[in-house]
Amino acid sequence: MATLLIVDDEPLNRLLLATVLRPLGHQIVEAADGAEGLRAVAERSPDLVIVDLAMPGMGGAGFLKTLRRELRNDVAVVLYTATREDAAMRDFVALFSIRAVLEKPSEPAAIVRVVTSALAG
Repeated sequence: MATLLIVDDEPLNRLLLATVLRPLGHQIVEAADGAEGLRAVAERSPDLVIVDLAMPGMGGAGFLKTLRRELRNDVAVVLYTATREDAAMRDFVALFSIRAVLEKPSEPAAIVRVVTSALAG
């Protein structure tokens, strides 16, 4: 299937996403912050990135700026965040061509639905 990169500083969030998505046949790559995520993109060329916004060090916004400007403008991105959607979030999503936003916490069925749709384009 696809190679998915999960960028989240919380190990339990990465575990949940990996546990839900790996049985679908996806290869899972994990990163604990934005800088580690950028290295993983360069090394593994994922089909989809699932990224949190609030992380110590390089957070999701810094990761996305570098990803889009320097590495891959074409990779599908799903934002996985506890930040509620508002006008600023909609602008952020449009600016970085984010395919979907998953609010934390999300049910496994919602995770599968959103990731499957984001991979389909």
